Amino acid sequence: MSSSPTPSNPPSLRRIGPGVAGLLSVLVYLSLPLVPLVGLVLALLAPLPLLQVTASGRPSFMAWGWVAVVGTGGALLTSSTWLAVLTLGYLATTAWPAVSVESWRRRGWSEGRWLAILVLVGLLISLSALSAILYPAFPPQRLGEMIAASLEQAGIPSGLYGLGSGTREIGAAFGLVAYIVPALSALYLTLLGRFLGARLSVLGLDTARGPFCDYRSEEWLPVGFILGGLGWVFLPEPGKWLAANLLVTVAGLYFVHGLAIIHFYLGPRLRHNRWVRAGVLLVALQMPVAATVAAAGLADAFVRLRRSGKPDEGRA
Repeated sequence: MSSSPTPSNPPSLRRIGPGVAGLLSVLVYLSLPLVPLVGLVLALLAPLPLLQVTASGRPSFMAWGWVAVVGTGGALLTSSTWLAVLTLGYLATTAWPAVSVESWRRRGWSEGRWLAILVLVGLLISLSALSAILYPAFPPQRLGEMIAASLEQAGIPSGLYGLGSGTREIGAAFGLVAYIVPALSALYLTLLGRFLGARLSVLGLDTARGPFCDYRSEEWLPVGFILGGLGWVFLPEPGKWLAANLLVTVAGLYFVHGLAIIHFYLGPRLRHNRWVRAGVLLVALQMPVAATVAAAGLADAFVRLRRSGKPDEGRA
């Protein structure tokens, strides 16, 4: 007796229609630009209504497609740059993660490959959008000017943050932020991917996802690290800008890999303690430690750093 697989629908979750799911995803996503700092956390929830539509057996496009049409049409009719930016942001941080999960389930990727595709495509979207919107200006330079103008409008004199005259170190920090804005958006997708991956089973979406302590990065990721490093050193602008953002993004993915190695050596009892996990993350985010954690993730791509005696240990 054969039976076709039916989409799982967890009884604890109320089924919602695609239209309502799309509207909910937009409302939650808008917390990202409208609610300072807290919106960064709230917006992590934006793809969940779309994924619930996927869990019911329908493509997420039914939920986010009309949002893309309305946003794009409104931006074209009103010639509004900000509406275009909001629509692109929605597609990159809400619609694309949902579509990537659908592809993950359909193609049977490892978790490391899925996260790499999610993040690197997000980086490409960010680089392309900035280049198109700010053309013909060099994006980092124009972004730095926009940051300076925004702070001036907020009543903060330029001398206090170094973009005019004043503290040189603070000015350099703002210049660095403007330079790696695409990588920062990609790192946000890395956080979003980790958040979503841990909640897919609750939604009834089965994927090839194992314990975090066994997580491994995509096997081709070292190519991105090498290209990013060489390009950052040897290429002129804007190639240096593209390579630097690729390098920072790949380092963020290896940081996740390095955290998985730390969790592996914490052992079962400590790694399941949320306070221990929070403490490890807090320490690992400190800049000298963060570089070491990412380096450990990169090294594990070539030399196995996790050994437990299992014949398939370390495989995704």
